[in-house]
Amino acid sequence: MNPDTGRRALSWLHEMRLLTDAEHTAAASDPELGVVTLRTPAEALAWVVARKIVSTAQLADLPARAAAGRANEAQAIVSEATGLVSSELPLPPWAQFQLRLRERRMQDGVSADALDRLLALGLVDAVQHAHSLAMLPTHQAAWAAPDSLPATLAWTVLGSGALSDDDLAALAGRAGHADIVADAAARVAQARKPSRTATSFVTSTSSSASSSTSSTSAYFSKTTISVNTSPGLVPARWKMIGAVVAALVVLYVLFGR
Repeated sequence: MNPDTGRRALSWLHEMRLLTDAEHTAAASDPELGVVTLRTPAEALAWVVARKIVSTAQLADLPARAAAGRANEAQAIVSEATGLVSSELPLPPWAQFQLRLRERRMQDGVSADALDRLLALGLVDAVQHAHSLAMLPTHQAAWAAPDSLPATLAWTVLGSGALSDDDLAALAGRAGHADIVADAAARVAQARKPSRTATSFVTSTSSSASSSTSSTSAYFSKTTISVNTSPGLVPARWKMIGAVVAALVVLYVLFGR
C-alpha cells in the first residue's frame, strides 16, 4: 500500500481549509495512514471521520470553511465523504467506511483502455467487453490509479459479472498472458475472503449482552463466510449487502426483543 496518495489527499483537504492545522497534523501522523490506501480527498475526509479526528456531526459545516472560490468543490467532497461513513444501516462510521473502501479498492486500475487491451489480447470476447464497458466505474482523473490489466480482468468477474470463475480458470489454462490471468485470479481470491469488519462490530457489541445471544454471533460468523465465499457471478457489492443483512439479523436478535 502506498500512503503517499493518502498524504496528498490530506494535504489537498488542508489546502482547501476542510482540515485545520491541528486536524491535518493528527491525520498525517496517524499510524493507520500507512496501512490504508486513500485515493481521493473524499476518501481521506471519510477516513479522518472514521478515525474520530473530525466528528460526523462536523461534516455538514465543513463547506463553510472552504477557501475562496472552492465552495462547490468542498461541498462535493463533503457529500461524497458523508456517503462513505453514513447510511441507514446500524453500523458505526468506521465499519461503514471499511466496507465501502474495500469495494472501491477492487476498482482501482479498472478502465476502458485496459478493457480494450484485454479484448485485443483475447482475454475477453466482444460480448464480455461490451457488457463490461457499459458498467465501468468512474474515476476522478487526477486521483485515479494507473490502468491495470489484471485489476480490470478481475473486475469483469467481481464487478461486471461478464466472466465467471470458470471462465477465468479456463483462461489460466491457456499458454498466453499467464501472468495477467494469475494476477487477476489472485485478486479474485483475495476479494472472496470474508470481511471481518461487520463481524468485529457485532462481536464487540454482543460481548456486553447476555450470554444467551452467543449462538447468534456464531450464526452470523457462518453467514458472513457463506455470503463472501460463494462462487459464481454475484458482484462484490451484492456480497457486501448480504453480509450487512446478516448483521441486521444479529442486531435485531440482540436488541430488538
